Amino acid sequence: MKEIVIISGVRTPVGRYMGALKTIEAYDLAALVMNAAIEKAGIKAEDVDEVVFGQSYQNGEYVNIARMGLLTAGWPDTIPGLTLDQRCCTGLSVVRTAAALIQSGQAEIVVAGGAESMSNAEFYLPGSIKWGVGGEKGMPRGHGDLKIWGLPFYDRIQRARVMSQPEKRFGILPSMMAWAETAAEVENVSREECDQWAYESHQKACAAIAAGKFDDEMVPVAVPQRKGDPVMVSRDENPRDDTTVEKMAKLKPVMGGVCTAGNSSTENDGAAAVVVTTREKAEQLGIEPLAGFRACAVAGDDPRHAYRTVGVAVEKVMRMTGLKTGQMELIEIQEAFAAQVLADLKEMGVGPEDYPKVNVNGSGISLGHPIAATGTRVLVSLLHEMKRRNTRMALECICGGGGLGIAAILERK
Repeated sequence: MKEIVIISGVRTPVGRYMGALKTIEAYDLAALVMNAAIEKAGIKAEDVDEVVFGQSYQNGEYVNIARMGLLTAGWPDTIPGLTLDQRCCTGLSVVRTAAALIQSGQAEIVVAGGAESMSNAEFYLPGSIKWGVGGEKGMPRGHGDLKIWGLPFYDRIQRARVMSQPEKRFGILPSMMAWAETAAEVENVSREECDQWAYESHQKACAAIAAGKFDDEMVPVAVPQRKGDPVMVSRDENPRDDTTVEKMAKLKPVMGGVCTAGNSSTENDGAAAVVVTTREKAEQLGIEPLAGFRACAVAGDDPRHAYRTVGVAVEKVMRMTGLKTGQMELIEIQEAFAAQVLADLKEMGVGPEDYPKVNVNGSGISLGHPIAATGTRVLVSLLHEMKRRNTRMALECICGGGGLGIAAILERK
């Protein structure tokens, strides 16, 4: 089987919800990282066989972010684009798909990544409103006056969390936080542990920014202004160097348990991309890979217990490779909630003595969680950290809405 490698990786800064990047559409973010990724790899757009990109909150003003992004980037219109949505797992699943396309002989070079502009996620009316306009529920056919209706009007972000699983089968899951609270209860995770983890996440992210660790992977975003020159956004907005455990402790639990706004991930904007190919092709191009994409596995479970999917996905990928979690020198586990991270680490057999190698530069709680971009953003940061440390083996794992999980092993030779 062909050995899959990643030859470049870039990302934008992660912007706060309604923050510095709120006016930048997702396809512009996608185009930016697509061009930066191939430039960094030293290849041209026409060398790319396919683009696989993720977006979990598509906008009616544009669809198929992969195709829209590559066309916005000015790439040849002969290059196909495939868009995926596997919720929080998307940004890693696109790389898994790229690897499969290459190993099956359908492509040789694939650009994979994710983009999310949660600031531009829609408010919408469900399509069923059309049936009412047509005459149901007492409305005269063709009347068309929507003002007299009690119209259902949804925020796509909030509604998607409820509708990531069918209500008839699993009941109403009010938010992703519900299963994080379940994780805390099952695994006996305390509020104090959650706040401590969140505090340390911010500390690590701020230290990484101060040390310039993200500089090489970052693509600044030019944000047009009403007057004057564009403002260049070149650092993540979320990390707070003034965060303390004491401040964390003062925040009220959202659902009465251990999860608060401080120890949970946030809604964000951003994009990231990698170039995926074979080791043989990389050698032909004279490019030294950042790392090999050794293996990737996905898992599913009851959406009400989504946190359990991480341990299952990790177990699967270890079984595929014959490796053990203890052999991983760096571990990235997406911080949807501190409670979920701590529960997952327990299930993975990763104890406090191993925490120094987990999320060494912060994660979702501090750096933010632009849903479909997160998996690729984490991957890009991990690849650069592996290079800095001369790390041989690393693990990335993520749990996602709807009861999904994914894990991948990276290897440097």
